[in-house]
Amino acid sequence: MDALAKPADGQPEPGTAVAVRDVVRSVVAELAPDELVLVEGLWRYDDDSVVARLAGRRRAREPLGFGLQEVTALITPVAWLVLDEAARKVVGAAVTGATDRTKGWLRRVTRRPAAARTLPPLSEEQLAAVRARVLELGTESGLAPETATALAERVVARLVLRPQGRLANDAGGDGPAEPEA
Repeated sequence: MDALAKPADGQPEPGTAVAVRDVVRSVVAELAPDELVLVEGLWRYDDDSVVARLAGRRRAREPLGFGLQEVTALITPVAWLVLDEAARKVVGAAVTGATDRTKGWLRRVTRRPAAARTLPPLSEEQLAAVRARVLELGTESGLAPETATALAERVVARLVLRPQGRLANDAGGDGPAEPEA
């Protein structure tokens, strides 16, 4: 994913960034609608909390204690973790940890929620890096190869094709809309 650290050709136009959570919701709605409950449950948390929860989920590789022999791999954590990683690298994750801690402290003191993490338009090289990372993490997470490939292709398609009003932040909007209940 080192290709993501390089800036895309040209400067992105204002308002063309897309929220990570919006891309995840769109991809999950198409590939695994039964996981929308998970996405909507995570919607109320800020992106850092969601990533911490989803990354922590991968630690336990033990079967559940009530006899379930096979645990289904979910696409939501794969999509969200890869897109979050890409957003951090693209927007300049070179910010020091001290700066991040200071911003977090100020947010808590002023009681402001963290801004949703967004992705600007990506270059072809960056899109290829995102696709490769989705395939890698999908395979590590136990997704079937065809499911990992479908997920990687859908994520890249959503990043390239931004349906107006659904994924791209409109000029009059404050950010991502709340999911419909």
